[in-house]
Amino acid sequence: MIEKLRQDFAEYSKRKIRNKNELLELLPFPIESKNEIGRKIIKDIIASKNSDDMDFCLLLLWVVDEEDDCIDLLHEIFLEPWHTKHDDIIHNLQWREHPSSVPTIKIAMQQKFPFLEACSRTGPFINQCGHALKSIGTEEAIEAIKDLAENSEDPIVKAEMIYRLSKIFPENYPEDEDLPRWYDFD
Repeated sequence: MIEKLRQDFAEYSKRKIRNKNELLELLPFPIESKNEIGRKIIKDIIASKNSDDMDFCLLLLWVVDEEDDCIDLLHEIFLEPWHTKHDDIIHNLQWREHPSSVPTIKIAMQQKFPFLEACSRTGPFINQCGHALKSIGTEEAIEAIKDLAENSEDPIVKAEMIYRLSKIFPENYPEDEDLPRWYDFD
């Protein structure tokens, strides 16, 4: 069942336009149980740590997730170091603007994921995490940015969070002040 679904989703993914309703029709189990069965499949993918399954996993998560009821799985996947989809996931979390993502984003931006390090994408990733926290915009999200700007031992995290604060509170930063950015640390 899962292999057939994986193949169906792979074929569907080759198309440019994605329609959730069409993907729901591909599910080989009743739509009423999509959350329960989908969660189990996603948890199995996480447990297997097979990075080749991540496209399938994220697409399935998108299909079965209704009103962010599976966001905990997205958070769990986000913190895993064995895959290459951290950029995709942070964009997804930014789009969702879900307050429960704040602690996960804060943890993720302080980690050194092997794939991001290997391709020099850690700085842009940290920058995107700052965008996501700003998009969430809750008091907790702003406090996370402030805390990292003041207390992070990672100079890139510190610089990017100071920069993000300058965008949130421009009155506290002179317009002509040239703040350091992630690319200044290469």
